[in-house]
Amino acid sequence: MKYYILFGPPGAGKGTQAGAISEKYNLKHISTGEMLRAEIAAGTELGKQAKELIDAGNLVPDSVVEGMIESTFNNNKNVAGFLLDGFPRTLGQAVDLDEMLARRGEKVNAVISIMIKDETIKQRIQHRAEIEGRADDANEETIKNRILTYHKQTEPLITYYKNAGKYQEVDGECGGIEDVRKAMFRVFKGIDRKFMERQVVLDDSLLDKVQMLAQESPRLRMNYDLRNSEDDQSQRMLNVMLPGTHTTIHKHNLSSETVMLMRGRMDTVFYNNKGVEMQRIHMGGDTGVFGVNIPKGQWHTFEVYDLSIIFMAQDGPWSPLSKENML
Repeated sequence: MKYYILFGPPGAGKGTQAGAISEKYNLKHISTGEMLRAEIAAGTELGKQAKELIDAGNLVPDSVVEGMIESTFNNNKNVAGFLLDGFPRTLGQAVDLDEMLARRGEKVNAVISIMIKDETIKQRIQHRAEIEGRADDANEETIKNRILTYHKQTEPLITYYKNAGKYQEVDGECGGIEDVRKAMFRVFKGIDRKFMERQVVLDDSLLDKVQMLAQESPRLRMNYDLRNSEDDQSQRMLNVMLPGTHTTIHKHNLSSETVMLMRGRMDTVFYNNKGVEMQRIHMGGDTGVFGVNIPKGQWHTFEVYDLSIIFMAQDGPWSPLSKENML
């Protein structure tokens, strides 16, 4: 799954652009405002909580909004990803989102901000308020406060995502709606090639993180993807496996595969075409063997004795294993 965040001040046209982006890239558009209204209308438990808080004049807490977002993630399996609009609004929410996605073995892929000048924000809000007959929204002081609030909330987030190498801007005044849309499409087209390129340090901190995620997985294992996209010509990932997990005997016909042990003890087991074990290579500190190159077309599997983490690399692009490549 891909996870994108759309930033932009009031009047930037996020809603207008989000619809076109979601349709083109098969993304589920998550607008927190619309989501709250939908949950309330559907009478869900989260919706009831939100309604009680709103009716009492209170803000909906982060935990309720985040619960709705995670529910939306869980209930939409047939999309390529999600486009979040209106969340996160604070640094705390951004950290919560990262933790939520980490539990799923996922991450925020990119953050796209539609940039317009404060004067343009003011003009657009006033124009929309006049059209919709909302005199209060056209008030100078109200507009000024909305702009100040947006900058105060968003600037720490921009720094946060810039530091993560995931932030990109689009000029929201580069022309009409269609011009901005084309600019957005150019950004999305280049995300896999450019914005997903990132530096990752394979240190104890990262290994501890992926180890924790694997321990929480019912499958007793997980992959941590180090690729920039599935089209990469070099496929790289961390594979975390706990004792009791089952790895199907399989082979890769198009490429050899290099495996390096980073933690634990495990065997790489080779088989012939009839599924008969031919060789077993034990890797760990007790043998001093920490890696193996698996030739293309070689049937193999992994058996772990302790929680084990391996770095795996092979030629790309990635393709799923077919039934013919599994025993």
